[in-house]
Amino acid sequence: MMSAQNRDTDQRRRLAGGAGAAFLGRLGAVIEVASILVFTWAYGTVGFGLFAVLWSFVKIGTAVAELAMPTAQQRFVPQADETGAHAAAGFAMKISVAAAVVIALAVTAAAPYIAPHINTGDASAGHMTDIVRLYVWVLPFWTLIEVATAAIRARRTFGPEIRVRIFYEQGLRLLAALAFAGLGWQVYGLFLAHLVSTALAAILALRLVARHYDLRKLASAPMTGDMPRTVLLYGLSVMPAGFVKKLVSELPVIFLNFLLAGAAGAAAGGIYAVARKVASVLQLVRLPFDYVIAPIASETAAKGDSAQLADLFAFATRLSLALVLPLATALIAAGNDILALMRPEYQAAYAAIVILSAGRISETFAGPSPALVEMLAHRSLPAINGLAGLGTLAALSYALIPSFGVAGGALAAAAGLNITALLAFMELRLLFRLSPLTRSGLPVILAAIIAGAAILAGGLLLRPYGPPWGLAWALVSFALSVAGIIRFVLPADDRAALPLPILQGKRGSPA
Repeated sequence: MMSAQNRDTDQRRRLAGGAGAAFLGRLGAVIEVASILVFTWAYGTVGFGLFAVLWSFVKIGTAVAELAMPTAQQRFVPQADETGAHAAAGFAMKISVAAAVVIALAVTAAAPYIAPHINTGDASAGHMTDIVRLYVWVLPFWTLIEVATAAIRARRTFGPEIRVRIFYEQGLRLLAALAFAGLGWQVYGLFLAHLVSTALAAILALRLVARHYDLRKLASAPMTGDMPRTVLLYGLSVMPAGFVKKLVSELPVIFLNFLLAGAAGAAAGGIYAVARKVASVLQLVRLPFDYVIAPIASETAAKGDSAQLADLFAFATRLSLALVLPLATALIAAGNDILALMRPEYQAAYAAIVILSAGRISETFAGPSPALVEMLAHRSLPAINGLAGLGTLAALSYALIPSFGVAGGALAAAAGLNITALLAFMELRLLFRLSPLTRSGLPVILAAIIAGAAILAGGLLLRPYGPPWGLAWALVSFALSVAGIIRFVLPADDRAALPLPILQGKRGSPA
């Protein structure tokens, strides 16, 4: 029989390997970072800021319209036979797109009443009603992309949907935006580019769906009966938690626009969006662990193996801290050099980058607690935790943004995220006797803190010399820090689970 130690190592390998695959998939997001650089130069601070605000509204609208159908498909499609799989996926796509069309029609009709409440610059002020009416039609296409790619994932196929969501949609948006800027369409260009790119990406998504499903069966899937009712009720039951997550992510941009008047509100939304995108590099490290540990934890918990679950929880947290602490401090050290690639007014995003990065560091100490609460606890707890974070975000936004602008919005967002993570951490501790922090993780935490302090110190010393020295230092010191922590500090059993032989030293023994 396999020993407990070997079982733990195998499970750690599954977790590390799956997280690595998810990480590679998310690397396509670098296209979006490059796009933001282009958009800020081509359309200006206010133009890009207005786009960021309306894009946040569309993403919130999508969270409503999709009715948690992407999550529902992951639950029902793999378990069903072909008839049931087509019934579930077809219903999910039709009900969510129909909801998106209804919302888009309502917003189109109400655009004259909505537009005056959106702060913008003088160039766009007289066009806001038309911009809202045009851009809201991104909603049905984006909803279709979300639900269609989820249907592909439900078939346990991951590469094609990544290409649609990242490379095709964002690549097409970048090309169209450049073309429209070249034509001088400064007011409508970015919105029209996004509409064109999402429409084309939605068509490509349907072509991919056709490889894994029969489109005629999807189109004829029943809208009533046992399967549609089951799928819809499940989606509605898990929708609040996902919707609250989306609000916590997108509301800072919207609050900045609402609480700061005129062009300042539009510009602030764009500046915060840039800071959030830079800081989101940290999510390339953290989110893969959340994605992968959830199903593994569910499987392990079903077997009643609490010891193995605790081991995986601690392992994921140790590895996250070993990566996130040096990476966050590297972002802070390189922040000014990154912003130097943009218009001068985007230097105001640096304070927000520091705050959001620091917030992600503290959140990482809770490990993948929110993901585990979703799998192990009552389904009301994730929504309650999210609402607590949302309330914190809203209260601090109204208190801080009028005085501190973008930095105030970043403080509110970081506080909201950490409240949610802290509650999940406490619930796992109290309800399941699980903790992400163990004695074996203390050397990793200490080494990561020392490495982070050294990266920050080097960045401060190099700041007077200007770009690109801060960025170069951040890249080199981050790589060396992570390699050193994994090679010399991470426990030998943890290293054995990593698909990185060059960093493991002698297998099974400390380096």
